[in-house]
Amino acid sequence: MLDKGGSMALGSNALWGSEPKVRDSLEAAGWRCGRRVEISHWVDLLGVRGFKLNAMALRIWEEFGGLEILSSPVRDPQSSLHIDPVDACIDAGSESQRLADAYDVDFSPLGMWSIQYRTWIAESGRVLAVGPGIIWELGKSFPDALHFVVNGGRPDRVVSGGRRTD
Repeated sequence: MLDKGGSMALGSNALWGSEPKVRDSLEAAGWRCGRRVEISHWVDLLGVRGFKLNAMALRIWEEFGGLEILSSPVRDPQSSLHIDPVDACIDAGSESQRLADAYDVDFSPLGMWSIQYRTWIAESGRVLAVGPGIIWELGKSFPDALHFVVNGGRPDRVVSGGRRTD
């Protein structure tokens, strides 16, 4: 759903998809249609640290900020996505720059995947998770990443320059 300015409206399933299991996990985390959280403190803290913040990240933070989205009970192994860009990434400015250099696009902080991987989101919605020596693509869009977190599957492992490894 687009608002009058042409951007995605908050509270629409455009940001999370329309899959019932994903919606169930979001609601269990505390999400509801129309939810909005104040994000100016995140914008200020990350801006002072020199992070480039894209509009997609801001929309995701406003609607899903502070939530810990857990996988469905049948997913093995269990997974989670905690949307808190400051807690996850405030000390990762150099990582942000390495991602920008490798992919020719700026990634904004998103949060933490499964407690151990920092997550980043591009303006396109592409979500990457970064850990020691590895980068996972959780989804080409935020709804794809939510589907993966909730339902499982195999994320793409990527390396510098966006080349996939299997």
